Amino acid sequence: MGTVDLILQRWPLDAMLARCNISIPSKGKFCSPFRPDNTPSCERHMETIKDWSTGTSYDSIGVFAEHKGISNSEAIRQLAAELPGRQPKPTPKKKELVIPPLSYSEEQAEALAKLRGISHEGVALAWSLGALGFGKVLGYDCWILTDGSTIAEARRMDGKKFPAVGSLGARKSHTLGGSKKGSPIGLVQKKGGAKARKRLPIALVEGGPDYLALCSILCDYEAFLPVCMLGASSDISPEALTQFAGKTVWIIGHPDPSGRHAAERWGSQLQEVGCAVRARQLQQMDLNDILIKHGAEQARKAIFFI
Repeated sequence: MGTVDLILQRWPLDAMLARCNISIPSKGKFCSPFRPDNTPSCERHMETIKDWSTGTSYDSIGVFAEHKGISNSEAIRQLAAELPGRQPKPTPKKKELVIPPLSYSEEQAEALAKLRGISHEGVALAWSLGALGFGKVLGYDCWILTDGSTIAEARRMDGKKFPAVGSLGARKSHTLGGSKKGSPIGLVQKKGGAKARKRLPIALVEGGPDYLALCSILCDYEAFLPVCMLGASSDISPEALTQFAGKTVWIIGHPDPSGRHAAERWGSQLQEVGCAVRARQLQQMDLNDILIKHGAEQARKAIFFI
């Protein structure tokens, strides 16, 4: 019998509900115990709870995971440690994010502006917001986007890919080990940064190149705070959502299926914390290409109607 079967045998659904101090009726539909739910959408089916609204089914392991706020794999690890004769496995040590020393000079800013086809002022805005710096990563001169504490992503200043190493293939961007992919860039400004933008509506894009393009579009138009997520596969972290709460957010979706799905997910997350969400779905070209083809003023008018 496998580990999961042993856990489910040791912890039937009723026993796990009692352990987690969760009460549900034996018959009929009831409101979800795991999320805000004004209309009863859950129903018990023998050893599982079915949430018809989300399509999710919870067995004992799922109930434990939701109650603890952890992943199913972590729930299995913790519950497996309680099985008779099992020795608890140590929690894997999380790799610490180490951001290299960052610099900024007019020469570096000009080189990046030329590389990306954006304005020097746009690069300067990204730096003033505490989101951009220059440094060495894997031995290469790089431009680095970071929030200063939880995430950092590097791209080479020569525009080339990082070579394959270990399990990583050749790639345009390199996310530094220990980064939390759900952390936005530009949301938290450094001390002495462009504080005036902190109270403004947020313009949210996907990826480092579009973030620099957004800064270039908005550098002389102080109406939005430019922010980006560094990948379409990541949800916005719970910690970051609290910083978005109640704000107006314009989501500028990437022009591909994964970009559209990401924009929809982020929009749903932001609405749950009281954000007024406006969506602008790009077609055929990403923001960086639009900026290069049409210029900052026309790109701004096309996206924000201003």
